[in-house]
Amino acid sequence: MSSDEPFDPAIPIPELENLFDASIRVFLRNGIVTATMDDVAEAVGVSTKTLNAAFGSKRELAVSALRWYYLKYSQQMQSVMAMHSDAYSALQGVLMEFTELCCDDLKAEKGLFWPTLVDLGYVDESLWAEFQNLQFDWEDQIRDKLTQCQDELKNPEDIEILTAYFIMVFEGLYELVKFGTPREKLFALIDVTLEVLGSRMKTGGK
Repeated sequence: MSSDEPFDPAIPIPELENLFDASIRVFLRNGIVTATMDDVAEAVGVSTKTLNAAFGSKRELAVSALRWYYLKYSQQMQSVMAMHSDAYSALQGVLMEFTELCCDDLKAEKGLFWPTLVDLGYVDESLWAEFQNLQFDWEDQIRDKLTQCQDELKNPEDIEILTAYFIMVFEGLYELVKFGTPREKLFALIDVTLEVLGSRMKTGGK
């Protein structure tokens, strides 16, 4: 499955999210190398046979979890970005939407495990390869919007550095949400962050 294909599991979405949440906790507790499908099945409350039928292997389960967390945010980001014709509003919109989604997940006591899966990728080549594919897709979304709006920039050569900058911002916001940073402070940080983009735009941004 490519990273932009819709996730169409046989398992209902709420159960699927709980399954991924529990499985990642098992990988963290036991280690992704030593954890078994039996361990995950016990934590989730399903039979190992059912788990294997759905995912085939521990590695495919981990890759599916990574893809799920990516698509959960990415599809919403694409929709928000498409609503705006200018770069400033588009990136402001996606940063605020991303922050809202993360805060809502934290409030619902759902694990924010994207960085965890990335760290696990250091000891699993398949997981790392999938992360790189998804990261490139995420970068492409930002780069494409900036390229589409390059006439708004003082220097179109800034597109690459701005793309890398906003990837860094997304990752930073994700971690700040995990640490319990209040929403109002996160939104204030987004405003400060956008000053970097505004300083490189002909209009100054807003």
